[in-house]
Amino acid sequence: MMLSRSPALVALLCLVLTGCPDPAPLCPEGQSRCGEACVDLSSSSSQCGACGVACSSTQLCVEGACQCRAGASLCGGACAVTASDPEHCGGCAGAGGVACAADQVCERGECKAACTLPDSALCGRSCVDVQTDAFHCGACGTVCADARSCHSGVCSDDVVAACFNTGQVVGIQAGADVRGPSAAVGTNPQSLARMQDVLLVLDASTLLRQARLSDYGELPARTPTGLVPNQVLVREPFVFVLNSTSNTLQVLRREGEPAPSPGPRFPQGIPLVNVGSVNFGPNTNPYAFTLDGPDAYVTLLGNLQTDASAGGRVVRVSVADPSAPILTGTFVLPSGDALEPFPDRSPLPAPAGIASLGGRVYAALGNLDARDYAAAGPGFLARIEPGTGAVELLALGADCLNPFWVLPVVGDRLLVSCSGAATYDRDFNLTDVRGTGLVLLGPDGRVRASLVLRCAEGTSCALPSAGRFAVVGNRAYVADNNAGRLFVIEVVGDTLVERRGPGSGAAPPLLVCPRSQGPSLVSDVVALP
Repeated sequence: MMLSRSPALVALLCLVLTGCPDPAPLCPEGQSRCGEACVDLSSSSSQCGACGVACSSTQLCVEGACQCRAGASLCGGACAVTASDPEHCGGCAGAGGVACAADQVCERGECKAACTLPDSALCGRSCVDVQTDAFHCGACGTVCADARSCHSGVCSDDVVAACFNTGQVVGIQAGADVRGPSAAVGTNPQSLARMQDVLLVLDASTLLRQARLSDYGELPARTPTGLVPNQVLVREPFVFVLNSTSNTLQVLRREGEPAPSPGPRFPQGIPLVNVGSVNFGPNTNPYAFTLDGPDAYVTLLGNLQTDASAGGRVVRVSVADPSAPILTGTFVLPSGDALEPFPDRSPLPAPAGIASLGGRVYAALGNLDARDYAAAGPGFLARIEPGTGAVELLALGADCLNPFWVLPVVGDRLLVSCSGAATYDRDFNLTDVRGTGLVLLGPDGRVRASLVLRCAEGTSCALPSAGRFAVVGNRAYVADNNAGRLFVIEVVGDTLVERRGPGSGAAPPLLVCPRSQGPSLVSDVVALP
C-alpha cells in the first residue's frame, strides 16, 4: 500500500517513530578508516582520495582529487595565488602575469615597492587582508582547511548542512559550491545554529549537542531538550529551542565568558542553563519560529487527524524578557474554501516555515487533507500584519504544492521552497512527487518567478523534494528531503536560475549526505555569518 504524506509531516513522523534512526556503523556513512580515524576521503584535504594523500596548502579535495582552491590558479604544475604571489603576480608568470623584482611585493595582482592598501598586511612578499584571505586568515601563514573561507579573521564554512539519517554535518563553500568533509555529530541532527566558535546541533535524541566550528569535532557540553526538538535559534546570550511533541519553546542562557584568545573560546563547549519556557498546549505541534525584535512568531502545525483545532495558527510570544516568555497573540489562518480546495478535498492550513520582513510575518502554508495528509489545494504564503492581526493569503501558483520554508532574499523579496505533493512507501522511500521547487515573491507579495525541480527530460534521477534552505548573497542552498543533496538556485533579477540541480543545463547537485540505501534527509541548512 502506498501512503501519501506531506514531507513536512514525514520529517516529523520520522523523528517520533521507533526504528527510523539507523544504528551507527563502525565508520559513519561516506567515511573510511585511516589508522584510528574515520575520514571523508572525498573531500578531506589531508586524506584526499586515499589514506595518506594530502593536498598542498593552495589546494582542496574535490571528489577525491586535489585541485586549486578558489583564488588560486595552476601555474607550471603548482597552484599559485596570483593576487598576492610575487612569483606569479597578476597571473601565471609569462602567461599574463609577472615575477616581481626581489625588492617588490605583490598586492592585488600588481608588483609594488610596498603594501599600499589600508587593509593589507605584509606576509613575506605578499600583501593580504588577514580578515578575508583564506591563505593567511587571522595571521600570516594560517591556511583555512578544506573548503572553509575566512570570515573576520576566522576560518569557517559559509554554509553547513545537517544529515538526519547519517548523523553528520557537512560544510560548503558558497560561490564555488565546494563540499567539505563530513563529520559525525550525534545520532539524527535536526537543526543547526552558530554561537561564538561553536556549532549548536539540535539532535533527535532530545539533546542540544555542540561541536567545534573549526572542524565539527563534538564537544562534551550537552543540554537536554523536550521531545522532538525541531529548530534552534541564537540571540546572544540566549538560545531558543522549539520542541514539537513537548509543544514548548525552551529558552537557554549562556553561562561564563569566553577563554582569552588565541585558542578556542569554549574548549569544552558552552555552558547552557534553562531559564524559561512557554507551552502552547496539547497537539499544537509547533514546527518553526522566527525572532523579530522583542517577539518570537511560532507556527503551530497541529495534529490534523487528532485535533485539527490545535493547529493552523501562528502565535506571538514576547521574549523581551527571555527568562519569562509570554504568549501575547494568536493569528488564526484561513481554511476551507479560502484555500481553493481541489475536487473532493477538505483542506486544512498546515503552516511550516516562517520569516519576518519589513514589519510583517510570512508563514509557508501547507494545504493538506486531514484524512491522508495529501495536498488538498495549491500552496499559499500567509502574510500577517502583527499590528492589526490581519491575515492575507498570497497565492504561490499551481507549480507550488505544500510550501515548506521561507526566507528573505536580496531586494526585500521572499523565497519560498515547495516540498511538493509526495507519495512515500512504508519505508519512507519517495515514490512520486509533483509541485516541488521554489517561488520568488516581490516586495508587493506577487510572484515574480517560479522554478520546478524535476529530473531532466529523458533522464532518471532520485526524485527531488525541496526542504529548508539557506541564503548566501543571491544564492539559495536548498535541502533535499529525499536523496541527501543540496540544490543551488540563484536569484538573477526577477528570475530563478538552477545552478545545481536535477534539471537540464544545471550542474549536478551537491551530494552532501550520501547513503548506501534508504532515504537521506538533509534536515537543515544554515549560513554561517
